Amino acid sequence: MIDVVQDAEGVRMALEEIFEEDFVRSRIDHESAGADEQTRERMAFQIPPRTLSPGYYDFGLHLLRLEDEQKAGIGFAAKDLAAFEVRGLLALGRAHSAFEGRHPACSACGTRQQNRFGTECSRCGVKFRKRK
Repeated sequence: MIDVVQDAEGVRMALEEIFEEDFVRSRIDHESAGADEQTRERMAFQIPPRTLSPGYYDFGLHLLRLEDEQKAGIGFAAKDLAAFEVRGLLALGRAHSAFEGRHPACSACGTRQQNRFGTECSRCGVKFRKRK
């Protein structure tokens, strides 16, 4: 049996799946405003299925809570975190980077885009410059 907290790659994958779920859910919430219940249920099928054991997602959520505490200004001394939590936070950073690369934020309104190949923002309509 795999020890979830020792599998940094699996934890990173679980975190990326959590980010994708949240992204799709927020898009569905925005697009389904005013839709009937049946339409919202159909739209929920767009949420990608989880592919790993539930323990990976539980540990991922633990890491996200630690990150929230850090962002809130709660400092952690080296003795406060276990080595597996430190490795997990590093995996969380990699997962954030990968997600942000796939779904860049609009420079005008901050909305995450469906992919990095769009020519204009899906929310505010600002045109994106092409990279050369």
